[in-house]
Amino acid sequence: MSNKKTKDPRLVASSLIQDVLDQSFFVNELLNDSLSAFDFPKRRFITELVYGTVRHLSHLDFWILKVFRKPLKRMDKELLSLIRVSLYQILFMSNREAATIVFEAAELAKRCGNEKTAGFVNFILREILRSNPTRENMEADFGERHDEFLQTYYSVPQWLYDRIKAQAETVGQDVEEYLQIVNKPLGITLRIEGDENLRQQIIEKLVSKGATAEAAKLSPYGICTNKAVNFSMLKGFDNIYIQDESSQLSVLEMDIKKGDKILDICAAPGGKTLFASYLTGDEGFVTAADVNGNRLNMLADVVLEHGKKNIGMKLHDATKDNPEWHNAFDRVLLDAPCSALGTVRRHPETKWIKNNNDPAKMASISGKILEQAAKYPKKDGILVFSVCTFTKEETLEQIKRFSAHHPEFTVEKSYFTVKEPDDNRDIFFICRMRKIK
Repeated sequence: MSNKKTKDPRLVASSLIQDVLDQSFFVNELLNDSLSAFDFPKRRFITELVYGTVRHLSHLDFWILKVFRKPLKRMDKELLSLIRVSLYQILFMSNREAATIVFEAAELAKRCGNEKTAGFVNFILREILRSNPTRENMEADFGERHDEFLQTYYSVPQWLYDRIKAQAETVGQDVEEYLQIVNKPLGITLRIEGDENLRQQIIEKLVSKGATAEAAKLSPYGICTNKAVNFSMLKGFDNIYIQDESSQLSVLEMDIKKGDKILDICAAPGGKTLFASYLTGDEGFVTAADVNGNRLNMLADVVLEHGKKNIGMKLHDATKDNPEWHNAFDRVLLDAPCSALGTVRRHPETKWIKNNNDPAKMASISGKILEQAAKYPKKDGILVFSVCTFTKEETLEQIKRFSAHHPEFTVEKSYFTVKEPDDNRDIFFICRMRKIK
């Protein structure tokens, strides 16, 4: 029906959503390749349609199924994608009258198909509107099946819902409050290299350019934006980097001093490496290691671009020992490979790409790396372990296993970086340990 070369943003969005769901692509990778032909307002519109539709997929499909009354796999995929996008506009964007959105969707279906396809799209959307698609009506449909209702309303697969519910109970939160956290999109977060005065100046300049920006709550170097900041707004700033606040916190927990020798074990793409480089200064040195040569080369390009002279690169499989590093570093950062479920606010496709086996698999890998990382801090040095997820086997249980076999370390601090729906950061688990023997 459609292809990515079409100039209509809704058909581009529909096509991209199909690629995400059918081929397990990440949204940001697809958008980078697909939006160059559009001006900024249309790029933002397509981006919102794709991310929003993927984020609320089960919610949208609930209403479509009520009308279609057959398994959705029996509907033409391209028509289904167009209906999903249009319904997302109606239910979550409210940028146009519902009748107008329905009419435009039918016209797009006609242009890409025929009168029959146009009539089908028109029928499905109008019948959904007649059913009054409110939370109250959806909840009434599920009756006493409250967990199933929450899974659908917040669009999470059952395996992930079960994990979210367990995590919410662990930290003493209501499961719906945690679902609100997981389902709330984030803007772009920036990191500055400078003091509080510089941060405030940059915030004021961004606001003057039409962005919404405010100081991050926990990182003194962070700026949170609620609207998408485009790169043209950042021109003229030599000391701004894009980096989530939780990612910044994992570096700050190392308590870096000027002149420290630092090892960043799984360094690529390099945001934490650059931050550590700034904190240790020219007197210190950061060794950035990664197993992926291509990603390490990309990091090297970034280092050169920003003129960093206190960073060295090392191609290294972190599951293997490097005797040269034994007791050699003041600070060691292991931002370990993980299921990445804590990034679902920025990457909603993670809900549909990952599966229930990923956390255990990734915990096994990161556990092997942590065993090696324990060898590298000096006595009284600090080892920071962080993962952008919240599953128990990758976080609390991982540290419990490690501590049982490593009495030479004491845990000084461990926490999840998100507790409230208005926390504007990815969900990380961070643990700071000191080598006492």
